Amino acid sequence: MGPHGHQSFLLLLALCATGAFVSATVLSDLPTTVSVMESAGPGTIIVEFNLTCQNESSVPTPAPALQSTPPTSFFNQPIVTRHASPTVHYSVQITLSPSAALDARQVNQYTLTVEATCPEEMPANGQLFVRVHTVDGPPQCMVRFASQVGELVQVPEDVAPLMPIYTVVLRRPASGLRFTIEDNDTPLTIDHAGQVLAPGSGFIPAHAGQAFRLRILVTDSSGRNCSGAVTVRVLPVHHPRINFTAEWRSVAVLEKRGAMQLVTQVQAQGDNVRYEIIAPAAHGLYTIDAVTGELHNTYELDLQRSPEVAHTQLLVRAYNMLHPSDSDTMGLNITVLSTNTLAPRCSPTVFLAQVSEDTPIGWTLVTLTCMDPDASNSSLRYQVEGDQRSRYSFRMQGPQLQVNETLDYDSAASACFQYMATILVTDSGQPPLSTRVPVLVMVTPKNEHSPACPASAMFSVPEDANFGDTVGRVNGTDLDYPFDNIEYSIAGGAGASPPAFYIGPRTGEIHVFGPLDYERKQVYILTVQLRDVANDADPRHQRSVLCDITIQVQDTNDQPPRCTPPFQEFFIYSTRDPSLPLAQLQCSDEDKSTVLPLTYTLVGGNTNGRFRLAGSTLLHSAFSYSPDSIREPHTFELLVEVTDSLSAPRHSTTATLVVHVMPWATTTPSTATTRTTLLKEPLVVTRTERFWAPSPWFVAVLTVSMALLLVALAWLAWKLLCRPALGKSAQPLLQDRASSDSHVAKNNAAPGELDKETGHASILSLQEQFDGRAQDPNCPQQNSSCQHPPTVLGKPPAANLPNCPEENTSRQPPAAVLANHRPPPSDFPEPNSS
Repeated sequence: MGPHGHQSFLLLLALCATGAFVSATVLSDLPTTVSVMESAGPGTIIVEFNLTCQNESSVPTPAPALQSTPPTSFFNQPIVTRHASPTVHYSVQITLSPSAALDARQVNQYTLTVEATCPEEMPANGQLFVRVHTVDGPPQCMVRFASQVGELVQVPEDVAPLMPIYTVVLRRPASGLRFTIEDNDTPLTIDHAGQVLAPGSGFIPAHAGQAFRLRILVTDSSGRNCSGAVTVRVLPVHHPRINFTAEWRSVAVLEKRGAMQLVTQVQAQGDNVRYEIIAPAAHGLYTIDAVTGELHNTYELDLQRSPEVAHTQLLVRAYNMLHPSDSDTMGLNITVLSTNTLAPRCSPTVFLAQVSEDTPIGWTLVTLTCMDPDASNSSLRYQVEGDQRSRYSFRMQGPQLQVNETLDYDSAASACFQYMATILVTDSGQPPLSTRVPVLVMVTPKNEHSPACPASAMFSVPEDANFGDTVGRVNGTDLDYPFDNIEYSIAGGAGASPPAFYIGPRTGEIHVFGPLDYERKQVYILTVQLRDVANDADPRHQRSVLCDITIQVQDTNDQPPRCTPPFQEFFIYSTRDPSLPLAQLQCSDEDKSTVLPLTYTLVGGNTNGRFRLAGSTLLHSAFSYSPDSIREPHTFELLVEVTDSLSAPRHSTTATLVVHVMPWATTTPSTATTRTTLLKEPLVVTRTERFWAPSPWFVAVLTVSMALLLVALAWLAWKLLCRPALGKSAQPLLQDRASSDSHVAKNNAAPGELDKETGHASILSLQEQFDGRAQDPNCPQQNSSCQHPPTVLGKPPAANLPNCPEENTSRQPPAAVLANHRPPPSDFPEPNSS
């Protein structure tokens, strides 16, 4: 293929490429989120990014479109600047408009959508989130309101009375404000909400065309204030007036944009409006379109050649072309911004540090040394960027990076105990350029918190718990990382050696170690020490706390009842009154959980069922020791079972009661002859003597002494009674069996019957004189050897014996038995005197 063939092939490729691919516009360096303080004023640069067209010869210059959500006029349309080196690209700036009044309490975030299109290229879209931060400070009046000229309000003369005609609006709303009019000599008033009200009776015709100037002072609760002026013009109602909606406007424009570029546009309300610049008179720098109100620069603005163009103030007048006297003015404050090309340079470029988590707030970590190559006197702004945790943990105090809040090692555990942030350094040029300094801060642990005792510190355990049984768990807490890394130990209160409890050093579980006894100790108050482990860079730095743990021992039925004394012995007569209690058992149960009364049961020794229990009281029934009755023992060994509960677990004990029953009966006097007639009925007097129960040795000595005394008295009586009797006086006057029975019946008879018997007995003759002695009919009469000695007072004679009883002075019943026994009283009547 020749040279012509190659040229044809290249031409074909060029033709095929044309229209086959469409390039796209590129938006570079557009951040996702930027932050701005609500105190930022008009002209503040919000963001700056680059716009690149694939076709470097794009004509005209792209004009990006800006939309805000929520809709607002606080942001100017993007300002585009063309750059030809090293390649053709465009820098785009977004700034705050002159009407910007950011308020984070109303809107704290705006969403800006940027759309840019280069000729014959696909459009490029970008989204930017602008976050507005609050500023705590004194009341800030609006710029126009606080200016020397102040706000201008025009109202018709026929406005309704007390109608709000103006409201004082602050750049940052606040509460608790007080509004006052200084030196008020006008009919206007102001209320607590900052609303200027029309006169109470309305404007009068003389007010038409007048202007009332009000000086308003706004004061907060701390005494801080701002002030401003409001001029209220009362307009006649015959025709509309020319009026600017804003009295002042601030405009920012970049230098070196060329001549006749649009700077801003002013608009006034009214009919047949025309515009002109009335001040300064000979400016020559800007020109205004009389019909549209568009303001243009007459030649290129260059700050290096003409520094005086940096700030210019113009006074624009709008007037009615048909009525030139109907006019209004507005001031324009035009600022020319220099073009920025080089970003700031900082040292160090990267900052690494390791600090303790107890680093105080306000501690300076590093001081940056930054400079702007474009201008040595350029002011730099420093800002901390990063995630939410890192961004709020540090702050910039000028070029110093300081600790803003506590660097908590525990909360940084999820981020490997690191704080990563970026220091954004931005110059004041246009467009503003920035430099980022990465920051990495490693946090070392510090044992800041002592372990905390658990909220619930009371457990219970039965007293029959075995070794190793779990009582409860002490759940201590520690806010230092690693969390709840605690060792447990018992510092006191577990009892003597061996202790009653032990605790797991890592688990905090309390176990039973020694035996428990509810009757000995019901409550243990353990002093448990909680000590944290591995919470500090220095392992020797530990914190501890003492916690009181209450363990209540629960009572269980593990003790049998006890009787005091367990063995008792009693001596009673068979004639004892069965209605009287014999004994009262004194039994108790050491187990305090036994709420039911003790149960008493006779389980042995109750021969013939002579005894019964009424609760703990022992009672007996009548005894019978006659020969023809059931044979009964003289000694009863009673076994009483005492039980402490009706259900399991149940314990019992046995008490032993030994009862000695002594048979007791009164001998009935009888005679062998029926011929003997008593001259005087015998009177049997029975008296019970109460004996004192001394100690055993005293009883033994007294018994021996009394026995010797009785023997001596018996011998003396025998000597006296055994002398020869005179006549028949020695004959015993004893009746036979039948006669004795009749006398017994008399003794038991009523007093009336006894009188009758007394008359009958008076006719009986006595063979011999009664000597006052009794004789047993079974013994031979007139035998002095069978004579009984006189009966001792208080000692009952032997009864119901088949043979003549022998005198026994040594066998006496115990004094306690005699003291409790009272023999039946004698019912024999007094002998008849006849």
